[in-house]
Amino acid sequence: MKSKSITSFFFGLSLFLAMPLISRASELPPPGSNPLSAVLKSVEGQSLGVITSADFDDGWWEVKVCKAHACQKLYIDPKSGEEKRQREADSDEIPPENAMLLSTIIQSVEAGGLGIITEVDFDDGFWEVDLRKDGREIELAIDPRTGETRR
Repeated sequence: MKSKSITSFFFGLSLFLAMPLISRASELPPPGSNPLSAVLKSVEGQSLGVITSADFDDGWWEVKVCKAHACQKLYIDPKSGEEKRQREADSDEIPPENAMLLSTIIQSVEAGGLGIITEVDFDDGFWEVDLRKDGREIELAIDPRTGETRR
């Protein structure tokens, strides 16, 4: 009897601890949101720096821009495209100077219809793009200079 109680306890605890991961994994921009490419194009037009990531979290697009080793995270409303607030952020790896605009790369991904983009991050020399479709997660690695998907 004691082992059944302990097993039930640990099962319940594992579900409780996994809930934030499950809810985050299913978080998508709401219907009627601007495409991520439009949000990124707007940020690029402000000349705030180089975009290093975009992540949909807690109802906002969180777009990180870096300039001269100083970074800031912009919180952007997905429907209106308006910046609601910003804060300082840790520095990130920056795409090469001859990289394509991120908005152009993301527009191409959106046109492919692979799913809804939930996160974009520049890491190890490639754009890592996370998409969701039909409950599945799809991950792409995209060359910043050519826009081609790495195989």
